[in-house]
Amino acid sequence: MDEQRLLELLQTNPEQGMQQIIHIYGPAVHKICSALLAGRPREETEEAEADVFVKIWKYRERVRLSENYSLKSYLFAIARNVSKDRLRSLRPETLSLDAFTELGIEPEAPGRIEDIVAERWLQETVASAVSELDEPVRSVFRERYYDRCSVKDIAAHLSLPEKKVENILHRGKSKLRSILAEKGVTSYEES
Repeated sequence: MDEQRLLELLQTNPEQGMQQIIHIYGPAVHKICSALLAGRPREETEEAEADVFVKIWKYRERVRLSENYSLKSYLFAIARNVSKDRLRSLRPETLSLDAFTELGIEPEAPGRIEDIVAERWLQETVASAVSELDEPVRSVFRERYYDRCSVKDIAAHLSLPEKKVENILHRGKSKLRSILAEKGVTSYEES
């Protein structure tokens, strides 16, 4: 079914039109959301996908096809935007203790409320610093320290040699330390 007829079906018989759209474009929307939300819980990806189709349902009357705008491009743009919005709204992830140790930061065991607040600030600051890293460094860090994947698994997932992943981690830690220093986080090794 061509896109114009699919759009007409969506407007005349919305339920059947949505079923067709989900059937045709669902796998691609899933790939986009999965790629942009990689490393996040599966539920986040599923909710993003649902949001895409809710938006197309909600704004079905406004969709107009042209040479420059196809239904496919419209859906894929929504998928990208919904996923990026979801990423921005998600709270920073919690790093593994290994990440702090390898960065030379020694978080104290929280006991008092001040310690808990300081620990939370540190977590958010490190997450912010990681988000400032360029690709593929950011992806390697997320997989290694947020998802706790092995170097071998990261190399396989990103189609990189293991040695390259190790080099990325080594150089990335140095870059991350300098970003953290700019944000006021120093390691116990420097004191």
